[in-house]
Amino acid sequence: TPKRQAMAATLKAYPWPEGMDIPNLMPNQAQPWQGDWHLAKEVLRLKEAHGLKTALETGTCLGSTAMWLAEHFEHVRTCDIHEGYLAIARARMCDISNVETHWERSTVIVGLAPVADLYWLDAHWGEHCPLLEELSQIAEQHARPVILIHDFQVPGTDFGFDKMPDGRPFNLELVKPYLDRIYGAGLWDHNYPTEVAGARRGWVSIEPWPQPH
Repeated sequence: TPKRQAMAATLKAYPWPEGMDIPNLMPNQAQPWQGDWHLAKEVLRLKEAHGLKTALETGTCLGSTAMWLAEHFEHVRTCDIHEGYLAIARARMCDISNVETHWERSTVIVGLAPVADLYWLDAHWGEHCPLLEELSQIAEQHARPVILIHDFQVPGTDFGFDKMPDGRPFNLELVKPYLDRIYGAGLWDHNYPTEVAGARRGWVSIEPWPQPH
């Protein structure tokens, strides 16, 4: 539909640096959120609802989502353990002043102060999956940020999702104990997409309920 075409167009493809070999890693890799404008819309909703100003991304990859975050948040931190991919991302973002890039494991960066307002957890490749360690690090900070997890199993859909090395899918059963530690049992809400676009990967957003009086 024209509306969907217009929304998709808002996720512009960021240019690649000249003279660098760009690997073909995933669909829609030049666009933020792998072309999923539904996810971008959810991030903007969360930003408005909670007054979010800072974001932390795990899994920079080639930098497309970090570049989008830099346009919408005051400060962004992003990290990756693949030096080659991060070099490409840094070249793309060389003129962007409000992004910190780190060649480091996500569990190290997530555990560092200051606490971010929004955590975008997308460091899922490789033999070791840090997702549960990342959530544990957030819990230890005693803050109640907004969290988004990519490649999440959305019940009743065929959206793509990832699994832990032991075969457990990324789903609410897997992460609920960690979310209860972060927010308090029953003091958080989650949202699934009803539609996805681009690479058609599932996701979940988690936001805190008001503190009990």
